[in-house]
Amino acid sequence: MSKEKQYAELVDQLAYKEKRSEVIVALVGAINARDLAKVVLDVEPKNALIEGLTHENAKVRWWCLQLMDHVADESFIPYIIPLLHDPVGKVRKHAVHALTCDICKPDRCGLALSLDVKEQIERVSAKDPDKRVRDEAQAALLQWN
Repeated sequence: MSKEKQYAELVDQLAYKEKRSEVIVALVGAINARDLAKVVLDVEPKNALIEGLTHENAKVRWWCLQLMDHVADESFIPYIIPLLHDPVGKVRKHAVHALTCDICKPDRCGLALSLDVKEQIERVSAKDPDKRVRDEAQAALLQWN
C-alpha cells in the first residue's frame, strides 16, 4: 500500500473517537499542543490533511482543521478558506479559529493572512447564520484592531 493511501486511511479514522489519539500520532507524529508546535509535516500527511478538509464526515474535517491549526503551516491557508462556508457550523467556527488564533500556533505567531482573507473573516462575522461562528470571527477582528 502506498504512503498516500496509508495517510488517507488514517485521516478517515479521525471520525472514530476510540482510535483518534493513536491515529493523530501516526498521522502527524505528536498529540499535545507543545509537541505539535514542533511538527514539520512530510508531503504525504500534509496532502492527506488537505484532502480531509473535503471529507464527507464533519468530524474528519474538524480534526484536520484542529491539526492544521497547531501545525501552523501557511500553505494550508487556501485549503482552509473554503471551510468558512462549510455546511456545519462547528467546522466553520474552527476554520475561523485555525486561520486567526495566535495562541495555538508555535511561538504564538499567527499566520500571515492577506487582506482578502481578513475581508472574508469580516463577512463571516457579519453574515454567518450561527452566532458562535460570528462570535469567533468578531473576536479575531478585535485582535487585529
